[in-house]
Amino acid sequence: MLSYQHEFHAGNHADVLKHTCLLSILNSLSQKEKPFTVIDSHGGAGTYRLDDERLCKTGEHLTGIYRLLEKSKNLSIPPAVERYIQFEKPYVERGFYAGSPTLTRHFLRSGDSHFVVELHPQAFDSLTCACQEPLLLAEKSERAKAKTHIHKEDSYRELLALTPPLVKRGLILVDPSYEDASDYEQVSKTLDAVHKKWNTAIIAVWYPLLQRRKNETAQMLHSIETTAKTGTQPVDCMRTELAVKQAQTTLYGSGMFVINPPWKYEEEINAALDFLKPALSQEN
Repeated sequence: MLSYQHEFHAGNHADVLKHTCLLSILNSLSQKEKPFTVIDSHGGAGTYRLDDERLCKTGEHLTGIYRLLEKSKNLSIPPAVERYIQFEKPYVERGFYAGSPTLTRHFLRSGDSHFVVELHPQAFDSLTCACQEPLLLAEKSERAKAKTHIHKEDSYRELLALTPPLVKRGLILVDPSYEDASDYEQVSKTLDAVHKKWNTAIIAVWYPLLQRRKNETAQMLHSIETTAKTGTQPVDCMRTELAVKQAQTTLYGSGMFVINPPWKYEEEINAALDFLKPALSQEN
């Protein structure tokens, strides 16, 4: 929905999980010289100011990225969490939080393809500016030679239009706001069609853990898994959830459902989850 603004939530526990998983996948894709494609269906603003009055009003970053940075001091950190901190810390130190389009740009090389879809007018303008900014990790910025293509279109229609891409090795990231109940059905319907068109793609779907939406969530995940595991070429799936407090009326956690997870992704993310659960728990 166009009313959603991620500026209220940037750097929260859901972003920590989503971007830890995203960076693990991107790192895996970049290990081979073969080019890859990344399609980000709900790009958002690209980067977010941590002093934005909307974020300061909710304070969600304080129990997300800030808490993680504090809890991880002087500790042995799993590789996926260490990677996440490595990429986010330079932005946080400058008063920003890097979203998925910005994180993805660090891994792009000549020959890779990057498509980001965003329909919200303000977010689209911010995203356009963010994708023109130099990357903060100097040693990584030299790799970012592929251009980011930003599409101001409906995310679901554009996702169908962009698949299959010319370079058929890659990732689709889907993380709508889920403010509208119809998003759950739209995600499963769209990914059913997308998977049939590009069945070798890694598809990563973020979803919120909301007690009032548990039926919609269960139906969506069942539909996505059924699509992945049936047909002429069934593929593996992995479901990861991070709950930071007891189930209640507000967001109490989030999950990532990944179709075609890359090699060692499951091992890496399970280790990350064992660290993130106590680090971000709001029960203490």
